[in-house]
Amino acid sequence: MKKTLLIAGLALAASVITSQAQVYSQNIVGYVNTPTPGGYTSVANPLDNATGNSLTNLMPGIVSGAYDNSYIYVWGGTGYNTYFCDSSLGGLTDAGDNGNVPSPTINPGVSLFINNNNASNTVTFVGTVHVGGAGASTNVVGLATNSFNGLQFVASELPIGGGLNTVLELPTSTGAMDNDYIYVPNIVGGALHGFNTYFVDSSFGGTGIADAGDNGLVTEPTLQVGAGIFVKAVSPVNWVQSY
Repeated sequence: MKKTLLIAGLALAASVITSQAQVYSQNIVGYVNTPTPGGYTSVANPLDNATGNSLTNLMPGIVSGAYDNSYIYVWGGTGYNTYFCDSSLGGLTDAGDNGNVPSPTINPGVSLFINNNNASNTVTFVGTVHVGGAGASTNVVGLATNSFNGLQFVASELPIGGGLNTVLELPTSTGAMDNDYIYVPNIVGGALHGFNTYFVDSSFGGTGIADAGDNGLVTEPTLQVGAGIFVKAVSPVNWVQSY
């Protein structure tokens, strides 16, 4: 089934043939607007930027001053790498605002937190839909694969939102993620109130997403475009999405 990409202003970089031959272009370009109001927001890069996926390239407001005095937290596998926004020092500094530091690379499928201590802003991500491989059938443009292990702050590599399993294709129903935990940020009014916790158990059927105590299936959590979750994986996960 061909998946509709939820990109505002979606365009095709090359002609798309939609005749009986069912041939599709992989060069899908567009933009995604992600609001960053005051306080905490989970932000994930949903597109490959033509000039690179460095954080200051994806969020030029860091350099222009739009996010001055804000903090950005990039997960490093065992803890956060913390950055402070100070345009007078070139954009990103260390947590103590002691001087400019290199901008981290945030590829599609990677999420972070921003604690916006400035005016409400909107990040406009511009680029192409990430293509990790050719489609397996004539009505699939391509595949995107997000591979991870351990505790990681991940997101859909595609600019779509919806149910984690039924729409975003996180493989919670197949047995591949059994005994993994999923932590969905609980952000209310800009404050981070911990995480909503889920356990993966495909023996329950359905989406395989159970409550934290593994007592039975619960309502499948959903993600907005450009939002992230933590996954604690007991073994390597290949999150394959088709479009």
